[in-house]
Amino acid sequence: MLPGTLEPDRRGRDRVVREKALKEARRIQDELKQVETIVSHSERDWEKFVLTGDDAYLKAVAYDLHGFYTGIERIFESVVDTVDGQFPQGETWHKELLLQMGREIKGVRPALLSEVTLSLLDQYMRFRHRIRNIYSFNLIPERVKALVDNLPEMFQRVRSEILDFAQFLENLSGADR
Repeated sequence: MLPGTLEPDRRGRDRVVREKALKEARRIQDELKQVETIVSHSERDWEKFVLTGDDAYLKAVAYDLHGFYTGIERIFESVVDTVDGQFPQGETWHKELLLQMGREIKGVRPALLSEVTLSLLDQYMRFRHRIRNIYSFNLIPERVKALVDNLPEMFQRVRSEILDFAQFLENLSGADR
């Protein structure tokens, strides 16, 4: 946890905070690269489904969409663990975690995501939940298509906002000095 990250602390503690901030920024950047790979896989798999009609590709796309949100959520979990220090509890923790990323924590960190991005990401979170709880032969191609069609733009939006946060952490670490 990075308590009081916006306020300089004593030398030793300040150094630890800077190191943690830089490490978290790098972790975020690395995870985003993995998510970017998933996005390209989903587009490729969708094209193969359209060309062949093979349900195996539709299932692969559904798994890719699942992986997209899971990768983004992994970033959120890391931010909570490293920066926020308070993880949501209860049955709706996935939704609460997403909403937490849209809130500034005064004196600690800015919001990671805009309200528009939160709303758009909510669709992918709900799809992931659906995938975990249905049989794959019940996938509806039109619903999958809508998510795949929006995914490249959605990823660029999420990526940009999360990278802005990573830059905040780098600035906090003094890595640009």
